[in-house]
This record gives sequence, structure tokens and C-alpha cells, in this order.
Amino acid sequence: MTTAHPTDVPSAMSRAELRGRATGAGVMAFFGLGWTACGVTAMPVTAGRAVFAVAVLASVTFAVLGARRSRAAANAPTDGDPTAATRKKVGVRFGLVVLAEWVAIFAIARVLVATDHTEAVPAFVAAVVGVHFFPLARLFGVRAYHLTGAAMCASALAAAVLAPLTSTAALWTALPGFGSAAALYATCAYLLRGRHRVRH
Repeated sequence: MTTAHPTDVPSAMSRAELRGRATGAGVMAFFGLGWTACGVTAMPVTAGRAVFAVAVLASVTFAVLGARRSRAAANAPTDGDPTAATRKKVGVRFGLVVLAEWVAIFAIARVLVATDHTEAVPAFVAAVVGVHFFPLARLFGVRAYHLTGAAMCASALAAAVLAPLTSTAALWTALPGFGSAAALYATCAYLLRGRHRVRH
């Protein structure tokens, strides 16, 4: 007989996918805090501390929810889980994407510093991080990562256009910082959304 029990596990997902999304949410919550730290450098100290405190609360909340979702995944079916060979292949591809991301960040930062455009580093880093979400969307089967990447790239482009146009140096950090943080926190919420049921 089939019964349904309320849990935090989406029934349409396998155990591995649920745990992967929970881990992804935890990682994004961490980097969301980092991007917020970048954004608040453009704010007055008191206001910046208040915004950062809210971001800390958000990151901790998403991290806790991610941990709970990961534990709850034990109730999910395993028939959709990838084989060891597939997991290894995905791991290698993920490693290559991350490696390319960090090499690009390092190279672009070096060029910007060498050409005396240090202020543009946050925007270009946000663009590189945004681009790396596009292959991850296909690799992990999470189409929402396309939106995450597009939002980060848009925040970087906005900084590159508006900061010189308005002669407002603070926009070089405020736009990519807060734009990227918002994109990452929204993705966390998407990955951990709702309560669902699992069939046994």
C-alpha cells in the first residue's frame, strides 16, 4: 500500500539531486554574504552594518534550511540517483568549470590592476561568476541557474555603464555587490522552496 507523509522533500527529485541542491544553496548563501560585503563598502558605515547584519541572518537561515533539506533527503527515493561513473564525470566537469572561472578571475584582475582600473574588478568578477552559472545549469539540470547567471552579468554590465556615465565610483561596488547578492539569495530560495510529500 502507498501512503504519503509530509516532509521537506520534493517527491519528483531523487536523493542525490535534493542533497545537491541543498549543498548548492549553502554555497550560494556563503557567497551571497561575500557579495553583500562588497556592496556595503559603498554605503555609510552605520547603514552598511545594518544591511550586512540582515545578510548574515539571511545566509544563516538559508544554511540551516539547506542542512535540514539535506537530512530530509534520506526519505527520498534513490532510483533516480546517478551511478558512480556519472557522479565522477559530473565532478570532473564541475571542477573544470570552477577552474576556468578562477583562472579567468585571476587573469582579468591582474589586467585591470596593471592598467590602473582596480575599481572595475568587482564588476568583472561578477560577470565571470555569472557566466560560470550557464554551464552549471546544464550540468546539474537546474534551469534557474541561467537566470542567476544573467542577473549577475546584468549587474556587472550596469556598473560598467553607469559608474563611468555618472562619475559615481561607488557604483562599481554597489551594483555588482548587491545585484549578485540578490541573485544568489533568490536562487537559494528557489532551490529550497516549499514543503512537499514523498511516496513510500
